[in-house]
This record gives sequence, structure tokens and C-alpha cells, in this order.
Amino acid sequence: MDGENRIILNVGGIRYETYKATLKKIPATRLSRLTEALANYDPVLNEYFFDRHPGVFAQILNYYRIFADL
Repeated sequence: MDGENRIILNVGGIRYETYKATLKKIPATRLSRLTEALANYDPVLNEYFFDRHPGVFAQILNYYRIFADL
């Protein structure tokens, strides 16, 4: 996959990088519907910011990655 499909999520100050396709594997979720028009998107940094616990989010992202492999 190329760089255009990559997405950066800044969660509580920790940056996670994944693919848009990974997040779209579980439809009807906030992460599957991310667009640059959302208020939490920073065009300068090219990332989405969420004020959430980064350790918990790591587990959520791992779930998406496992689900994407099924």
C-alpha cells in the first residue's frame, strides 16, 4: 500500500500510523468514517487528534489489525 493510504492518529500525544483500509474493515465506527473535514483533523500535521488514553487505544488498533487479517 502506498503513502496515500496511510493515516496518522495522534491519541493522547502518541502517534499511531496505520492504513485507511484497516480502519474501514469495521464499518459504522468513528474510525471507519474519518475524513479531513472533521474538526479533529490537523492539515498542517496531516493527522487526527483524539484526547483519549493512548494505552487503551493501542489495544483498539490491534483489534482492527487482527480483524483486518480475518
